[in-house]
Amino acid sequence: MNPPRRAGLSRLAALALLLVMGAMWGLQFAMLKLAAQGGQSELNILMLAMVLLSIVFTCLMVARRQLFRVTFANIRFFLIIGLIGYVAPLLAALQAAPHIPAGILSLIATMAPVATISIALVLRSEAVSWRRVLAVGFGALAVALVFWPQLALADLGLSRWMLIALIVPLCYGIESIYIAAAWPKGLTPLQAVTGETLAATLMVVPLFVLFGAPVTEGVQLSLTELAVLIFVAAGVVESLLYFTLIKETGGVFVSFGTFVSLFAGIAWGMMLFGESHGLAVWAAVVALCVSLLLACLDRPAAIESH
Repeated sequence: MNPPRRAGLSRLAALALLLVMGAMWGLQFAMLKLAAQGGQSELNILMLAMVLLSIVFTCLMVARRQLFRVTFANIRFFLIIGLIGYVAPLLAALQAAPHIPAGILSLIATMAPVATISIALVLRSEAVSWRRVLAVGFGALAVALVFWPQLALADLGLSRWMLIALIVPLCYGIESIYIAAAWPKGLTPLQAVTGETLAATLMVVPLFVLFGAPVTEGVQLSLTELAVLIFVAAGVVESLLYFTLIKETGGVFVSFGTFVSLFAGIAWGMMLFGESHGLAVWAAVVALCVSLLLACLDRPAAIESH
């Protein structure tokens, strides 16, 4: 459900915001890898990130005077998108991040639009078109190119972590389909993202209490905390720009931010971790770009992701 568009944002300004949005999304996955390398457990990192995101979005919602009504429909909606939009994909990303390059993690996460189209075609909720079929085909080729070098090796450990990372685009793909079908009447985008983060935080609390590592250190800004703070800041900027661009330009233009985030994630990995990639990975990037281009040229409802 896209808010009505209004004039007022020039093409140059929209392009600049799109570049910033994509760069922030790519930075988030690099920060997940950095946070996971800091020694804290995945649940500790997720708990800290969700609490901070909830505080920021709640403050924004209150400042904008957009408090949502506590109804059964809203609560059910928030819990479902909180699970598939935050808890499951972030836990999967945190599990996989220490074991695979940040650029590969970004590449896998960027397959979300392909997952959305695939799920829509399986559920028959979207019409079949040649662009969508080709988009899924090139997306599958990208996955194969990333996985094949590891499958050819005797040690399949890296492939296992890549499979876990595939939970990220799968969850985002399911979330897009669900949001389009179940958006409660009268709910604004800011209310939706705030309710999503609050619900996700509430779900993480019992997991953190039962399975989280004890926090024995005093208040300090360690590598993990710094990475989480940057992750949260990038997430807030990315989310606000996403909804702003949706409102100003529509869903098709915003979908091109996926290209930016793909190359941004690879660039952040190179700059922060000194990563380099072989020919198969760059071939996968090309295949995924073709897939995303085909997706962007199709109906916006089939390609919008988290």
